[in-house]
Amino acid sequence: MANEEEMESFDVSERDLYDAFQPGQRRFRKLTKNQQIYGVFDEDEEENPRSSSSSNRQNFSKSSASKDYTAPVDFVKGGVQEGSKKEKIPEKNKLFSYSDSQKAGKLSQEKEGKKQPRKTFERFNKDMKTPGSSDLGEWEKHTKGIGAKLLFQMGYQPGKGLGKSLQGRSEPVEATVRKGRGAIGIYGSERKNEPAKKQTSDDEEEKEYKKNLAHWRKDLVEPSSKKKKVQYLYRTTEEVIEEMSKSGVHRMAREYSEISKAKVIDMTGREQRVLQGYSALRTKKTEEPNDTETVTGIKKDKFQLEKLCYNLDTLVDLCEYEIIQNAKELSYNQEQIVAMEAQMKTMSVEVSKEITRMEMLTAMLGVLEQLEIKQAANELTLDFLWEQIRNLEQSYPEEYVSSDLANVTLTYLIPLMKLRLSTYWRPLDSKSTDEACRLIFQRWRPILEFCNKTQTNSRGGVIRNDSRMDPYHGLLWHAWMPAFRGLVGQWTCKNAEPMVDLIESWEQILPNWIMENISDQLILPRIQKEVDAWNPLTDLIPIHAWIHPWLPRLGSKLEIVYPNIRHKMSQALVAWSPSDQSARSVLLPWVPVFSKGSMDAFLIKNILPKLQIAITKWDINPSRQELDVWHWVMNWKDLMPLQSLIQLLVSNFFPKWLQVLVAWLNHHPNYEEIVVWYTGWKALFPPEIAQNPAIQEQFTRALDLMNRSLAVGGQVDFTPPPVPVMTPTVAAPPPPVAETVIPHGFRELVEYRCAQQGILCIPLVNRFQAGRPIFRVGNVLCYFDRQVVFVLINGVWTPVTAQQLLDMAVL
Repeated sequence: MANEEEMESFDVSERDLYDAFQPGQRRFRKLTKNQQIYGVFDEDEEENPRSSSSSNRQNFSKSSASKDYTAPVDFVKGGVQEGSKKEKIPEKNKLFSYSDSQKAGKLSQEKEGKKQPRKTFERFNKDMKTPGSSDLGEWEKHTKGIGAKLLFQMGYQPGKGLGKSLQGRSEPVEATVRKGRGAIGIYGSERKNEPAKKQTSDDEEEKEYKKNLAHWRKDLVEPSSKKKKVQYLYRTTEEVIEEMSKSGVHRMAREYSEISKAKVIDMTGREQRVLQGYSALRTKKTEEPNDTETVTGIKKDKFQLEKLCYNLDTLVDLCEYEIIQNAKELSYNQEQIVAMEAQMKTMSVEVSKEITRMEMLTAMLGVLEQLEIKQAANELTLDFLWEQIRNLEQSYPEEYVSSDLANVTLTYLIPLMKLRLSTYWRPLDSKSTDEACRLIFQRWRPILEFCNKTQTNSRGGVIRNDSRMDPYHGLLWHAWMPAFRGLVGQWTCKNAEPMVDLIESWEQILPNWIMENISDQLILPRIQKEVDAWNPLTDLIPIHAWIHPWLPRLGSKLEIVYPNIRHKMSQALVAWSPSDQSARSVLLPWVPVFSKGSMDAFLIKNILPKLQIAITKWDINPSRQELDVWHWVMNWKDLMPLQSLIQLLVSNFFPKWLQVLVAWLNHHPNYEEIVVWYTGWKALFPPEIAQNPAIQEQFTRALDLMNRSLAVGGQVDFTPPPVPVMTPTVAAPPPPVAETVIPHGFRELVEYRCAQQGILCIPLVNRFQAGRPIFRVGNVLCYFDRQVVFVLINGVWTPVTAQQLLDMAVL
């Protein structure tokens, strides 16, 4: 049996399947065993023992011409020569086109060095047609298919699209690689726009094919690639500078930077190169011959002169760097010239300003020297000084402010104003003199006051804002205030109207802080001193006549004198009788001034007990009725708290009134007279008092008594409630103090004053503050530390005077 390796297998192989699905593909016969073992020969295959069995096949790998058998046999190297490499057929075009078949034929002809006859490719030319040729569907003649016929009947034109408007595809749908794993269309259109590229594909493939042949065939090299002319790049100085301006840093500077001196490993070639700096990459690398060059013996360049090229490049770079440095220096110098010219213009303007300012200062110094001469000779007047300063302020406004000439003016103005005020100013006697002085100050105000001046100097800078006094305020403080203090010293507080009018007339001229100083340091102390000396029993002028004019100006500041006023009034009411109506006239103006609580407490303490005593002593007699006491009580209904007055009537008036009614009913009364008497008394009560439930209850009780008397026709039993005696809240009279007791310390003095006024002053057990015992004086807590008494006010120990302590103890 023959060897199984010599037998030809009849199984269907992958090659058979490939040939079946590719009917137009060129078929090559299978290599024999010897060809696989010993390689492929360039000589005729008929020498192969197995070639006789396939001699009837058409030979595509050799020429029909006779061979030179005397030539030596050449073997083909096992690898694929560079010139014989075929371009890889794209996956999307498995079928050969006509141009591909031509290239395949040319490639095989050039490998053998001879031209194949045209009939070799007749079968391929017959089978392979372009998609747009007129032989579309020609193969269907030998089959039963009628697809092409149907297309032509429907108007299809080869090479154009399908459909009525030719909008269909003329080429098969090709596979496209999608960017991700998303659905169809998520990454945009997947249709390839390649018809334009396919039109020029044949020419490009032809050029690429010839280019590949040029690597191993000298006779096919294009004339342009045989000898290349060296091209030189010329650059002008302007181009070098422009390149530097775009990149920012010259190449030389970058090369010699720290990062360019790093170790560089070049792995772009077959062998690894270690270089020092990135500049070494520009040196020409020695080309290593490849396999093709070794076989064909292509000449290589042996005269490269790498060092010389590197040195020349370095010289060129140094020249460019020097050009750039010179350009930079030139640009810098030009900028310096422009800056100096601008600075020179600015300085010339400043010099002219300074010259003008020097002239102004010289003129101002001349005016000041003239003022000095006149002041030394006692010839300086207010009018002359005002004219000179006003001219300077109007002529040189900026220098007037920057030189602080307003404060300099005060050295001449203050003495003149003091003299004028001390000589002619009599505001409390003559208002004309006061008006003349006000006009003088109003004339100087716009010149001296800071707020009317420009706050920038001649150079546009902001003037310093120091803590010095405004010149106008300084004039008022040093010239007007001394004169006003002397005027307040001569003024009598009880004549308040002239001083109030004087301050109101100067209110628009004086600043706020001077007005506050006048109120706190001059007027209020004088009022306190006058209140301390006031005696309500002997003074003919009521205190409200000279205190109330200051209320609009001083306001709450006067509260410091209110306790003392109430205390003195309380002392004056000790011997007061309700029949004296002057007390009401004195207290009535103070109702809107004092707080409601303090006023009610004052009336309950000092007035209500007096009214109670008067009602108790009042004899109610129906036969000869006297209503004086009733009118005395009702005169206080506008001042007295309503509830206190009602309580006074219920407790003191109605028991006596009901007792008189019962006595009248028990002695054969005339009921008509009783009704008239009852109605008359009820009409005496004001509506706000008569509508009170307690008052109505008393009148109802009187009606019940009268009804009972009518019912029984005789005696009526009535036991009136005991009349409560309202003890006055004033302190009991102090015990007699021995005249020989003389206080020796501050605390003994306070205790002595408390004993005189009936105020309780006792120390508290185990209560100390700052190591001092705490005393209860009336309603306040205090302690004594040397010559100072401290009172607990709102949780804070506050030092007060002895008189203030006594006033707070009474409240």
